[in-house]
Amino acid sequence: MELSNQSFIKTIFDSRDTTLEQILNRVVQRVGEILNVDRCFIGVRDPLKQRCLLPFWVEEKSFIDDDPLYKVALACQPSVYIEDVEATSPEILNRDFESRFCGHRAFIHGHIVQDGVLWGTLEPCVFDHPRQWTEDEHIFIETLLPLLASHVKEYVMKLQIGESYQQS
Repeated sequence: MELSNQSFIKTIFDSRDTTLEQILNRVVQRVGEILNVDRCFIGVRDPLKQRCLLPFWVEEKSFIDDDPLYKVALACQPSVYIEDVEATSPEILNRDFESRFCGHRAFIHGHIVQDGVLWGTLEPCVFDHPRQWTEDEHIFIETLLPLLASHVKEYVMKLQIGESYQQS
């Protein structure tokens, strides 16, 4: 199976899934299976309120100074592929922050960006050992992220609308 094959990547967005939640859950499940990782999740971002859903809403200002990877994501710079948290430069990531809040050893910080706005991060991770991410895996993630962006954006907007109704 060719990871970089566009038609293969589009099959991840299974047409049987009818809700945004189902689509996003399916994507996370399939990416985890395809990359054979221990965990995969999407950190959803609300750019209007500058907060992230991890699994509850957290204001960005509460962690942004401790997370250089998130600063890179906010600047809509390319995704970051960490092969070994313990061997990565402190300019790239904060090891203490990663070990306290995430616990992974290797991961991808995939930036879900649309029209110059960060809507979230896709984060496949491995816990117990370093992992070298292959060129095919890089291509797979970089091809998937733009396809994922519209779904994540729509999901965030749906959450914003739901909150508006709850506050009324």
